[in-house]
Amino acid sequence: MKTPPTTAACFLILCMLATAAGSAPCPPRTETLVSAPDVTTWPPAPYRWRDIATNLYAQSYRDAYLYDDAIVTVTYTPCECLAFAGHLSASNLKPNFAYQIKLVGKPTGLWGAEGDDATNERLGFVGRWWRTQPNVGNSNDADYLANHENPDYIFEGYLVLDFFITDPDGAAEVDFAVDSSFHVLWWEHQRTPGACDSPVKWSTVTGSASDPAYDTDVGPVDIGVYAEIERLCYGETVMTPGPYDCRLLLTEESFHQSGDDNGYWASAMSFDDLGFEVVETLADVPDHPVPARLGPIHPNPFNPLTTIRYDLERPTLVDMDVLDAAGARVRRLLAGVPMPAGAHEATWRGRDGRGRRVAAGTYLVRLRAAGVDLSKAVTLLK
Repeated sequence: MKTPPTTAACFLILCMLATAAGSAPCPPRTETLVSAPDVTTWPPAPYRWRDIATNLYAQSYRDAYLYDDAIVTVTYTPCECLAFAGHLSASNLKPNFAYQIKLVGKPTGLWGAEGDDATNERLGFVGRWWRTQPNVGNSNDADYLANHENPDYIFEGYLVLDFFITDPDGAAEVDFAVDSSFHVLWWEHQRTPGACDSPVKWSTVTGSASDPAYDTDVGPVDIGVYAEIERLCYGETVMTPGPYDCRLLLTEESFHQSGDDNGYWASAMSFDDLGFEVVETLADVPDHPVPARLGPIHPNPFNPLTTIRYDLERPTLVDMDVLDAAGARVRRLLAGVPMPAGAHEATWRGRDGRGRRVAAGTYLVRLRAAGVDLSKAVTLLK
């Protein structure tokens, strides 16, 4: 088996199995999620009935709400996007609420002929393992390797790739890309983010007694949410090349307040027949528009300031970091900043995240946007 290249070496593209060199690009695909028929936590797994600010929803809302009434779609162009980049559009989810986005395997022990053990294994080794039998609960690589050939054991591999927070109406528009492997979500005030965890996403929670979900006015209050890393560091995940047949799942985040109105990571909505292939290089797909470009860095070499230019084909979230020669982050210039389509600029003054001047030498500017991961070298003079 070939060793998959790192994101710094080359890009991975998700492409449909039918794609071949010289063929026409795959058309965009839109999949519609439905209310999830099962859960991936200990049953019974109660839904959460509090928003991210822990406001309890109105009793009438709790009695009436069904995920059958939500509308969630995922749109992507399989052979034109990097690392399963796409866009999720949602309405009528729970308001001011946090959801995880997962890719979940379909072991044949549960799915029979519709399952795919190879995909399940790929997802487990890049993400997490859930043992469905015996002794239901969290598992790990060692447990899987020791027991997966035993028919009495069934392991479900899954990857928490991103998360989002709905607005006060229960709607969301989310760009996502598989470049990170997460564990769970936390409030910013609940646990100090680790060096490898995701950036904090802030949301203003507000609601009115006239809204269906609330029986009193709530907020406004700003709440920060971030994802705890599972493997490697934020933005460093590379999926193993090969075909994938899996589920796309939205899971409620309970913030470790398990049970009753606080929930228990219950599954919310799913699409159970997601198919794509991870290929290793851009040469494996036809020519296609690049959704983001890292332009000139000028001056280069520089001292004391340089300007980094980049272009976006569509509105998206932008991350930009400066890395040292060992690949360690020196400074985060942009962290999940929503940017419109068009030409943009960022500047770096040769300082680290604490404002201290860094040593002269060559650094790497890394741009991640619209599923694209790009890097260029820049040299700081004495």
